[in-house]
Amino acid sequence: MPARFTAYPPDGPALIRLLQDDVSYRIGRAHDCELCVEHFSISRFHAELRGSQSGWSLSDIGSKNGLRVDGHMTEHISMNKATWFAVGDVYCWLELIDAAAVAMFRAHDERRRSISRSLSSRLLSSLGTATLLPQTLDVVLELTGLERGFVLYAAAGEPLRVRASRGLANEEIAQQGFSGSVTAVDRALAEHQSVVCCDTNDSPWLGVRPSVRLGGIRALVCVPLRVQGNAVGIVYADSRKPGPPITELDLELITNVADHAATALAASQLHGDVAEFLQAAANAGLQAPLWDDIRTKKSG
Repeated sequence: MPARFTAYPPDGPALIRLLQDDVSYRIGRAHDCELCVEHFSISRFHAELRGSQSGWSLSDIGSKNGLRVDGHMTEHISMNKATWFAVGDVYCWLELIDAAAVAMFRAHDERRRSISRSLSSRLLSSLGTATLLPQTLDVVLELTGLERGFVLYAAAGEPLRVRASRGLANEEIAQQGFSGSVTAVDRALAEHQSVVCCDTNDSPWLGVRPSVRLGGIRALVCVPLRVQGNAVGIVYADSRKPGPPITELDLELITNVADHAATALAASQLHGDVAEFLQAAANAGLQAPLWDDIRTKKSG
């Protein structure tokens, strides 16, 4: 029977995979594992899932931190119903499904990709920064289901500033007791990579942060706005309410949105630079020569 496997690393996006029966799937940190889950508590080759017509089995294959089911360590378990288990410190969920459910899940993912492409296509450089950045934030919030956020952006030679926000007033973001995660923003800016946490309470580097605990943040995502490999801004979003996890698909979609927005921002900046140059030339009494005049002189 097919199954849907979900792993919930506390400091990364949830991994969701549709599994076919009569196939073995290794769980581990190694990239050649069929179910690669990158977390320090998981061994390179940690466990193996094997499906059959009657159900699924889970076996430890020599891991360091073992498997737990219902809080008890185990080396092997047979599953013929939906089951929670822990691989190291990462909780996983295995749900047995039928072929119709497989088709439904795949169709749902494709619909989400289609929606993301449609929303991204509206992020045009012609909108200007004042419109483009709030729209980018709205798209990220819609795709992730998070409740609030803001966008940091710096044009060339300028410092980062809050350019758009939803669910947070600028004075709230600026105050010393800001309830968002400054650490997550700084990390995303420094590494030029997205930062995702599905459960900040369990995150080894976020859970201890006062801003995270006092703000009651349950999940967050920071996606850099990258131009030529450099982060010129950040889209930050979080939620204080329990809800669906941020998945790998969510991260893929919002990264594509952020990249599309960054390209539009770069084009808008270039357009502004060209317009400024032409205006400065006009103010100085310099006028770009007309091609027709040049051709006339050359042919004369």
